[in-house]
Amino acid sequence: MKISDTGLDERLIVGLRKEGIETLYPHQIEAIKKGLLVGRNMVISAPTASGKTLLAMLAAHRQLTLGKKVLYLTPLRALTSEKYQDFKRIFENSNIPASIAAVSGDYDDPGEWIGRRDFIVSTYEKADSLIRHKASWLSGVGLVVIDEIHMIGDRERGPTLEMTISKLSEVVKDAQFLCLSATIRNVEEIAEWLEAVPIISNFRPVPLIEGVLRGNKLTLCDNTVRRVRSSGDPLSAVVADGLIDGGQVLVFALTRRKAESYAAKLAEVVPYVAQFSDEIKSSLERIAENILESEPESPFSEKLALLVNRGVAFHHAGLGHAHRKAVEDAFRSRILPVICATPTLAAGVNLPARLVVIPEFRRYDSHYGPSSLSVMEYKQLCGRAGRPIYDNVGYAIIIARNKEEEEYFMQKYVKGEPEKIYSCLGSERHLRSHILSLIASELVSSELSLRRVLSRTFYAHQFGGKIIEEKVDTILEFLQENEMIRRDDGIIATPLGQRVSQLYIDPLSAVRIVHYIRDAGHLTETGMLQVISITPDMAEYSFARIRRQKIERYIDSMSDELIEPPPDPVEDPEGYEFFLDSMKNLLIMKEWINEIPERQIYDEFNIEPGDFAALRERAEWLSYAASQLCLTLGRKSLFKAYETLTVRIKHGVKNELLELVSLPSIGRVRGRSLWNHGIRSLKDLEEASVEELSRIPGIGKNLAEKLKKSLPGQSAALKK
Repeated sequence: MKISDTGLDERLIVGLRKEGIETLYPHQIEAIKKGLLVGRNMVISAPTASGKTLLAMLAAHRQLTLGKKVLYLTPLRALTSEKYQDFKRIFENSNIPASIAAVSGDYDDPGEWIGRRDFIVSTYEKADSLIRHKASWLSGVGLVVIDEIHMIGDRERGPTLEMTISKLSEVVKDAQFLCLSATIRNVEEIAEWLEAVPIISNFRPVPLIEGVLRGNKLTLCDNTVRRVRSSGDPLSAVVADGLIDGGQVLVFALTRRKAESYAAKLAEVVPYVAQFSDEIKSSLERIAENILESEPESPFSEKLALLVNRGVAFHHAGLGHAHRKAVEDAFRSRILPVICATPTLAAGVNLPARLVVIPEFRRYDSHYGPSSLSVMEYKQLCGRAGRPIYDNVGYAIIIARNKEEEEYFMQKYVKGEPEKIYSCLGSERHLRSHILSLIASELVSSELSLRRVLSRTFYAHQFGGKIIEEKVDTILEFLQENEMIRRDDGIIATPLGQRVSQLYIDPLSAVRIVHYIRDAGHLTETGMLQVISITPDMAEYSFARIRRQKIERYIDSMSDELIEPPPDPVEDPEGYEFFLDSMKNLLIMKEWINEIPERQIYDEFNIEPGDFAALRERAEWLSYAASQLCLTLGRKSLFKAYETLTVRIKHGVKNELLELVSLPSIGRVRGRSLWNHGIRSLKDLEEASVEELSRIPGIGKNLAEKLKKSLPGQSAALKK
């Protein structure tokens, strides 16, 4: 079927043609025939790059013409940004007057400004936060798209996605729900839960061939056998084959260290196989220079730059944002031929390659212990193979070490089906937060209505409501005992409960914070940091790897400032380990806000830039949450102290630099440089000339002029 035969708005047809879309694929035609454009709920399972986003666009266009809003949910910020760009481009190419916004983070934003937009792309958690804040515009949503619906089976993110869908079903009762995924085994079960039409397709515009490599023997999914043309160890040889004629390769490692070691190994092979042109060599050199300049403090900068110069990069969550973006952009531009990445890349931005290589299948997780790659994860990784436009076929190869592994991989992974998706909502940790949010957002007002909403979850659909019901009473008692709800004729949230829900923190974290701030007198900097460090929300971010003896020495040195002494390691070994982990985070943040250089923090605490950024973001949020809880409890002096601490964590500075770093172009390093040269306030900046500022290290003439213009009353004329 041609898009011109669908009856779509001619403007949209023009926009889609600019995207290279002229005809519809079989599953797209099936979706239209089964009611996509008349508002039917649908769960669509189709391979990567098979046009699921187009179906979302078609359904969205219909709702926009009806005057309704569209809410598109994604699991990751990077994916939110990517989808925003995709839809923005289509709207612009089609001359369709629809405004679009991408939102994530900032969980204490009521989000009313978002209501001025027609199409909202959001992370799962941000959408949940908007519901908690009772954003009024949500009632005008006509279409909810859930990208990567299989994430409902994720142990950490799944419960939030599931409850967000359930809450949205209560808030926007007549909205159309469109769920998308490349790998769902139990599509019909999810569709039944959502009263939706299941659409299942194996169609791929670029066919995928999977296989198992042992030695130089490659057995493909159709049982044909080939020999790898290149010589060397299996990984190097198969990657070399994939690079022939301008191919690109993604190698998926199951640990960060493996991703780095594979990249170092392949850097010895890639330059000789890829045969870079002078233009590509110059581009790689330029990207490598940018990597060195963008994050000079990062311990990865030199290592990554050297590898990129040779046409290879590693990619994992330990990298800082600038480094990850540089690698992704270089690969997307077809300058960089090889990335060795952890699986998070497969769940994030769209980076297809001609060849995907999976050299291992076992891993170790600090939370869950040893495990093997699931079939669903394997299929997700394989889905990155095949570049539309550039490749006629994509290849996904898993490497076996022996005959037994070869047979096992062929049966389990290559010929196997993804595991069923199961709800993970049964966790009391997740339930207490979502039950409070249901009460605080006034979606329920009695135990009966609470149980009714919970009975409509995917968990109840799969396992029945009895298990959740057994936990409801315990959780309600916990919330009542800690003054977050009142149970009289019905259930209502107290002001404290309302605020905890809006702040998007675990109620147990709130209990711990309230315990220390309610009756506390003056808290030292260390004490304030310890309050947030001992919360369950902060415990999720234990990245530092420091020897126990070193932490214990730190604890001894600051014992007088601690609000909570360490438990006895013999009587409470588990509590003692938790205490040590919390102290690691406390120490890192203490060094950060006292302006210890980033490179020193990386080295001293053996923490990586991406993890450090995540830890800072979480600590900043919990400090902000503590300030708001102080306000709710009437602790105004402590509110001010936490308000200041929050800004210090954001910028990594001592108190004296807070005024200077309030300017957008001034960070901790430039702020300290200004301070050391006598510029200690905005008034000093105003009185200094451009020439004086230009002589300060790290400033220069361009920034000096920019700073002068950014000051109040300085935009009209520069002081010379």
